[in-house]
Amino acid sequence: AMLCARAAMARSLARWATAGTVGPSPRAARRVPAFGGAGDSRRVRPSPVTHRASSSFVAASSATASTGGKGVYDDPRTYELAFGFREFDKEAAFLASLSERIGTGRPPASLLELGAGPAWHSTAVASLCPGAVAVAVDNSAPMLERARERVAESALNERVAVVEGDMTRLDAKACVERAVEMAPRESKQAVARGFDVACVLLGTAAHLVNTEDALACLRAIHDALAPGGVAVLELEHPYDLFDGQLTDAQGDAWDREDVTRGVKVLVEWGREGDAFDVATHVVERTVGFNVLDVATGAPANGYVPAEEVVSCRVFTAPEVDLLARLAGMRVCATYGDMDEDVRLDSEEAHNMLVVLKKDHQ
Repeated sequence: AMLCARAAMARSLARWATAGTVGPSPRAARRVPAFGGAGDSRRVRPSPVTHRASSSFVAASSATASTGGKGVYDDPRTYELAFGFREFDKEAAFLASLSERIGTGRPPASLLELGAGPAWHSTAVASLCPGAVAVAVDNSAPMLERARERVAESALNERVAVVEGDMTRLDAKACVERAVEMAPRESKQAVARGFDVACVLLGTAAHLVNTEDALACLRAIHDALAPGGVAVLELEHPYDLFDGQLTDAQGDAWDREDVTRGVKVLVEWGREGDAFDVATHVVERTVGFNVLDVATGAPANGYVPAEEVVSCRVFTAPEVDLLARLAGMRVCATYGDMDEDVRLDSEEAHNMLVVLKKDHQ
């Protein structure tokens, strides 16, 4: 069974460049990609050689581990060190705005997060929206444990449920029922109609490598949404497919330092020779984590190196549109980041955000 997880979006790393330090207020600065000239809308990538940046837009899972050793998703501490740079409060505000502007017309009373990992977005939305409840679904035991810790640390045990489940075989009814149990009395009736927002973020949907699984996931999301509700998918930008560099199997790498813990994680995202299937658009990426002691440069105590091959599918916008229609939804908006001001064709586009809507019935 395929695990709920994060997907690989290696080429998008070339859009990031900051100093590799995680401090009390980490903020990832963005580098504007080069363009072909004034009025030229083509996106010209930097050199496809290994690129070292301080932070990545994406994350990975042990869904398709092939090394037999420790998977890259098995240690939440390393995972959060590598990928926890994002501004989740702002991303929660983005989700809430979508609900108000093009969804149910109100701030979300409920959120369904699939492939939730540490439940970053569930806790952020519940913190932002008074009375909102969230159900965070994943099926990695270490990440479920970490998600429950985060919920407790945020004092959100009464409003965020962490649930073990597979996004390709999701029990939508049970998820809605769990949300209703937590909802305040005044919003129970609204929550019982379904979730205002569902999200599959951090590239998780790229692990839906076959169409049957992708359609099953979207149909479950449809069943879980309230009439008028929206689903937000975060995917690799389609330019990464069409520029031809995926067939070159060029790798990326970056590091992030945590000054508080005195450690630095080195992340390998893709390796020369990784296979890309031009027929299925599935890339087999080698992913590795190594955590070093900043002072000595030696392996940090308590951390184990991890490496595995992760299968990821690169979706195009028309594919998502067709899958959405088959699942009973429609595409109502696209963005180039979790920011309403970043268009899909913008030079600031880091990825492809597709917003699906379940129309009123």
